[in-house]
Amino acid sequence: MNEIAERRLMSGKELAEVLGVSKDTINATVERLELDGVLRRVDIARNTQGGYLFSEWQATAIKQEIQKHHNLANRQIDGVSTELEENQMIAQAFAILQRRNEELSKRVEAAEKENEKLKPAAAFAYQICSSKDTIDIGNCAKVLNHKIGRNNLFEFLRNKKVLQSDNIPYQKYIDSGYFRVIESKFVTPTGETKINLKTVVFQKGVAYINKLLNEAGNEN
Repeated sequence: MNEIAERRLMSGKELAEVLGVSKDTINATVERLELDGVLRRVDIARNTQGGYLFSEWQATAIKQEIQKHHNLANRQIDGVSTELEENQMIAQAFAILQRRNEELSKRVEAAEKENEKLKPAAAFAYQICSSKDTIDIGNCAKVLNHKIGRNNLFEFLRNKKVLQSDNIPYQKYIDSGYFRVIESKFVTPTGETKINLKTVVFQKGVAYINKLLNEAGNEN
């Protein structure tokens, strides 16, 4: 077989032996391929005795034609692979790899776009987490960046029945861990001591207010 490989030609007898079929089957297949316009007898080389000498692609065409018209599942042909077929398989493998690389590139591009969309949310989360304890309503409005100022945010929360008319949260929102009310004493110019109540927001409350603002934006 080394001699055959070196010549790059295979006789009809050798091809029949390799494929496990008769020489008559080879000849009949050549005739059928000629009728179909796949092969031309004039293009097939001949040996000194007048027998066929098939090139690599001609042998491949004959093998594939025999596979289509004969039940050869248990024959040696199923294990035979010509050099042309191997090259075709390699080309197909490269095509598959290229297609997969293109799909991977598209997925990476989609992931990068998704990351861009998530950046504002990530920045928001960082700003919230960077707060050690609580922030006042004015700073909460800045952190949320919904283009709403301190006074408008107070009004918004009152309309949502989160804050009372004096801007003190309803008890259920304090119990939920959203807000805290800080008491501070101060002395008036007349010497009278009074208590000031200030509403501050926990990180959990900032997230809740952000949710309310988003929902309100979707309603508009």
